[in-house]
Amino acid sequence: MINRVGHLKQSQMINQGSFYTPEKFVRMAADWLKKRGLDSSYTIVDTSCGYGAFFQLSAYFPDNRFVGNDIDAAAVETAKQNFPFVRLFNTNALSHIARKAFRLNDDKICIVGNPPYNDVTSQIGRNVKTVRHEIDGDVRSRDLGISFLKSYMKLDADYVLVLHPLSYLIKKVNFSSAGFFFAHYKLLESIVFSSHEFADTSRAGEFPIVMALYEKTHSEGLSYHTVRQYRFQTVEGDRFRLADFDYVGDYIRKYPHRKRYNPEILFYTLRDINALKRSRTFITERCANAVDVDPQKLAYYCYIDLFKRYASVPYWMGNFDVPFHAGTFDRYREDFLNLACSFYPELFGRRTKPSKETERKVKRYIQGVCGRISANG
Repeated sequence: MINRVGHLKQSQMINQGSFYTPEKFVRMAADWLKKRGLDSSYTIVDTSCGYGAFFQLSAYFPDNRFVGNDIDAAAVETAKQNFPFVRLFNTNALSHIARKAFRLNDDKICIVGNPPYNDVTSQIGRNVKTVRHEIDGDVRSRDLGISFLKSYMKLDADYVLVLHPLSYLIKKVNFSSAGFFFAHYKLLESIVFSSHEFADTSRAGEFPIVMALYEKTHSEGLSYHTVRQYRFQTVEGDRFRLADFDYVGDYIRKYPHRKRYNPEILFYTLRDINALKRSRTFITERCANAVDVDPQKLAYYCYIDLFKRYASVPYWMGNFDVPFHAGTFDRYREDFLNLACSFYPELFGRRTKPSKETERKVKRYIQGVCGRISANG
């Protein structure tokens, strides 16, 4: 059992993206590495080791050399007490990245760990995201976790087994941002779980995490098309594949743009399901996040509003675009328009509430979409 000293305040944890790893994932990591034949010739490296949870792998790989590092000096001191056999460093792993910084030379290396992830553009904890560390230009990203993935490529790791937000894989913009890494690695194993597995995370801001094992490849790396076809599994036993769903975002504009319409209808920027839970939908005032709605596409935006009101989806869909069933959408178009618009009389002038049958049809459609999610799971 690791001796954990809770020295970080909540604001420090948000700035550093530091949440410590449950031991059950270390055991799973050991199983994966043994399955792949990792032998004693590999040096096991954690460049953001915290208290050293992943050094518990030494129980499974007693003959391997272990190297660790963390920017947090207090965490390194605790790791030294827990794992005196590990060669430890206290430096910024994202600045002046080189093997010589960790005395790795020509070692075959397997990087493990739970690197910080802190999206500086996220709304969560934005008021305390103030600390900035020096980061090499070729690995710089708006998200620390993506910068760490890029750093593993610079260290020329043979294997990478790390925890990171599922959004790095399933959100195309994030996948592209981490392209420097994914272009040279293939995905061997994965398991998806809730951020609530981390004891110190907010009970409200649940999002999906993946523990993934990557292997360096000298041929074609991981493509977004491959990710869309990949069948993920959760710790609860659900299975899902991006390609199994239709998404409203493929039919509308989700972000602010220059085109204007008459009448003017405004909708709040649409990022993913978790953001939809926190944000508004139709808005009355123009702001930096206002999306101008094409009146011909209004039914889709109405559906998004109703999905927010009535849908119940699993945590692992938190970073998905809003799903729907494209083949039957037109059959319910007027129902979506009538019901959603009735909630905004100041915008649409519809003060008469639609019939109970309209509401039942809409709920049935959304339940059908959610049922399809469960069926895929």
